[in-house]
Amino acid sequence: MKRTLNREEAQKDLVYDSYYQKGHFGTKIFQTIVALLGWAAVFLPFFWLAIPYLFPDMAKREHFIVYKEEIQTFDFLFLFLAIIFLFLVVAYISLTLWNNHRFKTLLQKDIQYDEEQLDVRRALLNDAYDKQFGPEEFRKEVRYYSVKEEQNLDTDFVRNLYKEGGVKL
Repeated sequence: MKRTLNREEAQKDLVYDSYYQKGHFGTKIFQTIVALLGWAAVFLPFFWLAIPYLFPDMAKREHFIVYKEEIQTFDFLFLFLAIIFLFLVVAYISLTLWNNHRFKTLLQKDIQYDEEQLDVRRALLNDAYDKQFGPEEFRKEVRYYSVKEEQNLDTDFVRNLYKEGGVKL
């Protein structure tokens, strides 16, 4: 039997984050500051390397000591990241084109199902539903319908119906 949970039990069993709940402004401010400091720590070394390379006049004015290794490191990082970026752009574009080509040539032209078999399945299901729950017009027009216990469908109802009707599943 399926276990039903109320909100308090779900909070105990599942992950609960007060950042996304109403209130908790102190937590939101603290976690936002920590996240921003973390991102600053990621980008600060790149910015530090880029100042003497991109702004040499400012580096001389502010007495930045520019080591040759810094410029070589920055050149290497720039070249490496540029090559990776170009590789990813080419890979994503080629995969997109290949997927679009497959979609147009294979998936749209090949019939993925047998229409005659589908029509037979629909007719079998519609007849079974009409016997079990009443005519389709009645089922669509009624606002409230209570299913009696004996009207419930078995778990293998559709499989047995298709087997009796001579249609493969």
